[in-house]
Amino acid sequence: MKLHITNGDCAGEMIKDAKGVEGEVLCWRDLLHDGPLAIDKATHRCNRIEYLQWFLETTGSAEEGSLAQITQDFLARDRVIASLDQFDEIVLWFEHDLYDQLQLLEICHVLLDFAHQLPEISIICIDDHPSVPVFHGLGNLTPDILTELYPQRVPVSRADLKIAGDIWKQLTESTPQSLENIISEEVPGWPFMSRALRRFCCEFPATETGLTLTQTYLLLTLLRAPDELPALEQQLKGLERNDGLPEGKSAEQRYYEILTGPASFRRIFHHLQQLEVDPFMGDLSVKLELERLLNAEIPYVKTTGSGDDPHYSLTPEGAEALQGRRQWHLDNKIDLWRGGIHITNENLWMWDQQDTQFAFIC
Repeated sequence: MKLHITNGDCAGEMIKDAKGVEGEVLCWRDLLHDGPLAIDKATHRCNRIEYLQWFLETTGSAEEGSLAQITQDFLARDRVIASLDQFDEIVLWFEHDLYDQLQLLEICHVLLDFAHQLPEISIICIDDHPSVPVFHGLGNLTPDILTELYPQRVPVSRADLKIAGDIWKQLTESTPQSLENIISEEVPGWPFMSRALRRFCCEFPATETGLTLTQTYLLLTLLRAPDELPALEQQLKGLERNDGLPEGKSAEQRYYEILTGPASFRRIFHHLQQLEVDPFMGDLSVKLELERLLNAEIPYVKTTGSGDDPHYSLTPEGAEALQGRRQWHLDNKIDLWRGGIHITNENLWMWDQQDTQFAFIC
């Protein structure tokens, strides 16, 4: 029997539906670019459960039973990992972006820690597909495409696992300088890893502004509306084909309403995806980043309107920040986790994008 490990439920369901792809599916379901990480297995599990519960509560996404379900999901995942010797092959299904590459690092660390002999390991990891004009990940594909990709999987060696496991250890350290060496050249066996980790470094506060790159992008989405949003247009056409639009609305009408109207969350989300070279954040992660900009002592973003779909705009301070006239860490308290590093105003690790190195601000 084969074990298929992938990033989340969307890809997981497609793997289950793909013809000729048989076995058990394990969805990793963790956004490791935010929140504390630890090398110790028990500490790491507790950290992630606590963070993900906070994440759902903060983004207003906690439903009845969902917080307890997070713990159950981690325990179920541990049970599968503890029984790896019942499988004859582990197939990793992932993509190129930061979300997936961090999961691969953790998975390799976990596999290396397995007490018995590991089965064969193979991987399918892509950054585009000819059938998808705007590729953001496996979720853009279909079960038939996954069936075609399955025979193209390539072996993962013990040496490959060791390289990734060592990076995971460095990622959980309490200082970030070791990342500078990793991102300076390609990582053997992991063609997308260096690029993804460079993006991770940009999620540290920037030396110029104190903002992460995501926060900067979000402010830019509010400075000027986009000229086009191809991924949104493609999504709306798909909804139109499946009768998923409001009655009396065409995909074209809805597209131009969103594109030219006030800055709704939907427009901001798709605009952010377009600004990213390799989009990696889901809608809840983007919502969390907006909340951080909204609910600060000196907010850089404000909302108007009421209900579930407010409109967003820059505050005067947000506009000044984009002009380089303000610094977030001088205006507000910072409380972020990046890997094993708790970034605060008193423990302020920042990223110098120009010199591609970290700086500790005393």
